[in-house]
Amino acid sequence: MDKIVYKAANHPGQHLPDVFILAEPGMAAKYRAQQSHQGPTSNHQKHVRESDMNQPPIALVDVVQSYEIFQTQTGRGFTGNVARPAKSDLEALFNTDDEQAIAEKIIMNGEIQEGRV
Repeated sequence: MDKIVYKAANHPGQHLPDVFILAEPGMAAKYRAQQSHQGPTSNHQKHVRESDMNQPPIALVDVVQSYEIFQTQTGRGFTGNVARPAKSDLEALFNTDDEQAIAEKIIMNGEIQEGRV
C-alpha cells in the first residue's frame, strides 16, 4: 500500500496539518500519468494519448483504499498515532469539503511514498 502525503503550505499565523491518503500500490503514479495525457498540447503528448487509447481509463476508486483522509495527531510528520483532520482544516487546505475531490487533489499533488503505511 502506498501513502500519498500532501504537505500544507502554512502562512504566518496559520497552522494547517499535513494530510495523507492510502492508495493501491503503483496506482497513484499510473493515475497521474493518465490524467496528464488528457489535455495534449504537443505532438508527443498526442502520440502518447493515441497509443494509450486502448487502455481503459483508471477510475479514482481503483486508486485509493478509501476516500478517508488522515493526519498524525501532531499534524506534522507521518509517524505516530493517526487521526482525522478537522473538516474546517480540510476546507481551508482544499477549498472544498468533497472527500472525493480532496482525495484527487492529494493524489495529483502529494508526495507518493511507495510501500509505506
